[in-house]
Amino acid sequence: DESLLPDVQVSFFGLDSARTIPLVPSYLLYILMELLKNSFRAVAEHNKNARTPPTAVHPIVIRVASDEAQVVLDIFDRGGGIPFEHQTHIWSYMYSTKGRGASMDSVALDDEAATPLAGFGVGLPLSRLYAEYIGGSLHLMSMPNFGTHAFLFLQRCSSRKEGMPTYVNYLRQRHLREELLEIEAKKRAAADIEDYAEALRLKGLAAEAREKLNRLKQRAHS
Repeated sequence: DESLLPDVQVSFFGLDSARTIPLVPSYLLYILMELLKNSFRAVAEHNKNARTPPTAVHPIVIRVASDEAQVVLDIFDRGGGIPFEHQTHIWSYMYSTKGRGASMDSVALDDEAATPLAGFGVGLPLSRLYAEYIGGSLHLMSMPNFGTHAFLFLQRCSSRKEGMPTYVNYLRQRHLREELLEIEAKKRAAADIEDYAEALRLKGLAAEAREKLNRLKQRAHS
């Protein structure tokens, strides 16, 4: 029913000189399509299952803000939000945002209603991977029985490196090992020039990195 679908309002806040982003457009297009698809579906389902028909459908509001370093997009919908007990699952590949509103009887978490690995079925976790790969980040803040904000942060610096998803355990371990090697090299260089205060500081940083690495290894085997 098209009467259940919201309009989209877009507004820009920021510098006129900061309206462009140096990135591969297909990644950004995928992220935006996934977020907007979820918002449209949430609003339509929320209004369809409302006890009293809404007199007006609240629009999806997109706010874009920027400075010389970053651009952030805030996509907000009044689709009923995600229940608190399900918000820890939104980045899982086995979670579906379909029927996410509080007015629905349940949220699909079981095998029967699991997200299919076809089309856009792995949308949110893959969107976050793409956001981190292009040097940004994706965050969701949801209020049950009200709505959801999706914040997409993007870097404007063209010299940035490709970002890797730090929340993946083995990639975090690799990153910490590389960081530890760099700290150890700097510590040896500081000791060679008898800068013992700096060497001591770096020794502490190395100990912290080893502790984090050990915790990740234990978590991987638990």
